[in-house]
Amino acid sequence: MAMQHSSQAHNVWQENPIAKRGKKVMALSAINRPDTGRKELLEKYKDKLAVNQNLNRAMVSFQSSKSASFYHWLKYKEAFSPAFVDYALSLFYPGQQQLTLLDPFCGTGTALTTASRHGWDSIGVELLPVGIAALRARITASQADPQALEYWLNQLEDYAATNGQRVSCYRFPHFELTEGAFPESTENDIGLYVDFLHTIDDESVRYLFWFACLTILEDVSYTRKDGQYLRWDCRAPRRVNSRFTKGDLPPFWPLILKKLTTMYQEIQNYDSVDLSEYIRIIEGSCLKKLRELPENHIDLVVTSPPYCNRYDYTRTYALELAFMGYTSSDIKTFRQELLSATVENRSKFDKLREYYESIGAGSFFNRCCNIFDNQEALHEVLGILNQARERKELNNGNIPRMVEYYFFEMNLVVSELARVLAPGGRVVMVNDNVRYHGEEVPVDLILSDFAEKAGLEVDVIWVLPRGKGNSSQQMGKYGRQELRKCVYVWRKPH
Repeated sequence: MAMQHSSQAHNVWQENPIAKRGKKVMALSAINRPDTGRKELLEKYKDKLAVNQNLNRAMVSFQSSKSASFYHWLKYKEAFSPAFVDYALSLFYPGQQQLTLLDPFCGTGTALTTASRHGWDSIGVELLPVGIAALRARITASQADPQALEYWLNQLEDYAATNGQRVSCYRFPHFELTEGAFPESTENDIGLYVDFLHTIDDESVRYLFWFACLTILEDVSYTRKDGQYLRWDCRAPRRVNSRFTKGDLPPFWPLILKKLTTMYQEIQNYDSVDLSEYIRIIEGSCLKKLRELPENHIDLVVTSPPYCNRYDYTRTYALELAFMGYTSSDIKTFRQELLSATVENRSKFDKLREYYESIGAGSFFNRCCNIFDNQEALHEVLGILNQARERKELNNGNIPRMVEYYFFEMNLVVSELARVLAPGGRVVMVNDNVRYHGEEVPVDLILSDFAEKAGLEVDVIWVLPRGKGNSSQQMGKYGRQELRKCVYVWRKPH
């Protein structure tokens, strides 16, 4: 598709995701060479691909954080581990301090807090409130008074022992996605706990106690986070077409007391820095917020953007968002403002163009459009997917549109990272390749090509020793067909 910049051309872009590019792609397909663009891209970067035996899936996911103090409090599967950030810092900047790290998709802030322990300043951009809450809990914990925590933990133990039969006036602020998530007794216990929170006069303690409740909602509920959605236990008091059961749900009071005891012990043993002195949190979408950062300012970017895999974080974290007071309308807004990685996302093109033009950066935006327009491998994939959509061979006809929007927005992010990086600065990015309709989308190569055209040099594309197989939906039809899982390292020339 040629993403023209007139309103007329954009209407075409919205209605037909590949627009003018489609003719070229179909011509390739007609001569049985549907992967020409991807082969050429692989040839371009094959010497940059290198298996890194020092990396594994646990390091670049939440697995290695399950036992790490402060980091394991909230099960946030989309996070990488502190060990991964330590590895990047020790490899590229051994012993250096007073530099600045950026994570434009900071989630729970693993990169930020890890960098702070190394004496770095850090900036994180995040839209989803759940991640921000976890980061603030970690910052609050670094300042907390263990004695105050111990006092209120003892108070809570007494409260739980004497109020178990009372009926709370609190009502969990459900919206449609979360109705029926808890047994009635558990929901009442959550209400009693919230009543107790109002008695805590220490703001830091009250926040940590509130956050502890947030972290166990899934455990005491009839739900389980499962990739693209919440999986519901068949016993939930709502109509659920499921045979899944979580088994016995843990009672609320022992679990919350156990969580708070663990948090107290880890805070008591904390002997590192006050994280608030090093960390700056920018709330909002990096698609606009990165523009607020000055040029040539960032020494290192460590990040993992949402993958192009249809995962909808507004659904998987629906319980947590409801507990935080967000409504169904808020959820829909978050979904559209997040990087386009779901089939429900609408085009952000017009709004982004208007934003960049309003701040006098229209030429920058047009340059990003040109980079996108000339990425042959991407448009090859889009052409194939659109043909599959027309033949009704996709399980969701919006997949081509999602892939297109994802890469256009990531192209914009990559160009902004190139702008804010200081000369000699690096980007270290974790991402997965994906496959739809049996067609591999080489995310690593496409994004690296975007980076190069934005003025960065591709140092290396680290390939993890173990890749990733097809989704369960595609496994039966296409087999495992392992995909590369990679870490990209790009550098800004001096």
